[in-house]
Amino acid sequence: MAAKRIMVISDTHEDLATIRMLPEFLDEARVDLLIHLGDYYNDADHLEKAGYAVIRVPGTWDPYYYDQDVPNRKFIEVSGWRIFLSHTPESHYNDLADDLKPERVIHGGETDIFLYGHTHRAEIKRRNGVILINPGHMSCDEHRGCPLTFALLDICDGSLSAALWQMFSDHPFVAKEYTKSSLKYGL
Repeated sequence: MAAKRIMVISDTHEDLATIRMLPEFLDEARVDLLIHLGDYYNDADHLEKAGYAVIRVPGTWDPYYYDQDVPNRKFIEVSGWRIFLSHTPESHYNDLADDLKPERVIHGGETDIFLYGHTHRAEIKRRNGVILINPGHMSCDEHRGCPLTFALLDICDGSLSAALWQMFSDHPFVAKEYTKSSLKYGL
């Protein structure tokens, strides 16, 4: 099966100037799928309308977070890897009663990869056999000591390359490689 390239972004906070720059990058990087992890849910509309494949979840500042018809968290599968999408890394006081609980997903072995935003701090780490990835944030209006960052994932049947990039950089500032067998056996 061919590798899939996924760009993961979060916390765009209506920074439309930054969002309008993304199509050029998506084309140049040959991205197959864009995942937006919320704040703000509608920001992904611009990319979806431009013809890009988009999967998204709302953030805690989104009106959609309170909409029973829009899941706050969800699972997807890409090339045999089970991926959990959430705006928050843990349960949040704004959660709806039937929302999936991130803590249960991590500790219950329900996912291979857990993608989340909310903190605006880019990181890749592993916990309980799960790869946790926060792409950081993509909003110039959010001055929290963090540059504009995103994650690029290259996923194949048994391998994952995960990298964190700063916008306008020509190389990642974090790059990690994983295999499904290394997660299973804690290597």
